[in-house]
Amino acid sequence: MNICLIVAVSNPGCTDRIREAFLEQAHSLIPGAQINQFILPKDGPSYCLGCKACFFKDMSACPHLKATLPIWQAMEDADLLVFITPTYVFSIPGQLKALLDHFGSRWIVHKPSPRMIGKQALVINQSVGAGFKSTLLPLKHSLRFWGVRCVYSVKARLGMTDYDLVEQKVKTKLNRQIGETLRKMIGRQHDASPGLMTKLLYRGMAFGHQGIHKMLQKKGQPVTSDYLFWQKEGWLDGHFPWKSKD
Repeated sequence: MNICLIVAVSNPGCTDRIREAFLEQAHSLIPGAQINQFILPKDGPSYCLGCKACFFKDMSACPHLKATLPIWQAMEDADLLVFITPTYVFSIPGQLKALLDHFGSRWIVHKPSPRMIGKQALVINQSVGAGFKSTLLPLKHSLRFWGVRCVYSVKARLGMTDYDLVEQKVKTKLNRQIGETLRKMIGRQHDASPGLMTKLLYRGMAFGHQGIHKMLQKKGQPVTSDYLFWQKEGWLDGHFPWKSKD
């Protein structure tokens, strides 16, 4: 099994200790697992410049491609996607948001990758106290709009900023939840069918791109790269990537 692991911070603190706990569980439950790790910010891109090159052309036009391409390819190749992140001011750290910003053009509404359809993802979120819901939201948005079918979450309320001071029962519960969730994901790995939301988004955007194209034609505007991408893939004619599996 191939796992892509993205860790939101590089500081050797609570998040890193949870990364170690996850790796121990993964290697125990999935012998021979190939785990590609990316530690932010060192393995990630700089902040998005807002140049929109990925929207007007494609992702290969991004000035930060050297950093973003290996991560995107690792996610496409992976059977499981795993994100480990702390809560910063009731949200994700800026470097993780910067990474997600670079993949906005790969949302289903623009130039989605069929290889993301049906994947499973796990988000492990640690916090001293609160903020889980607002932290998980931006990650869930990106995962769903990439086409990921199932998004699991493990919430670790540590109560301390020093992992060595965290109560043992909290650590035990966290390890148990990681193990239980991994077992669940392993059991579903052979089901790569798209979820209902993914199908609805693809079908809805097929109509949407056709409508936008007609409107722009009337205004004498050029064809969008999104429309050309969908046309090339055959999705405008209803030949969606999961059709051969239905």
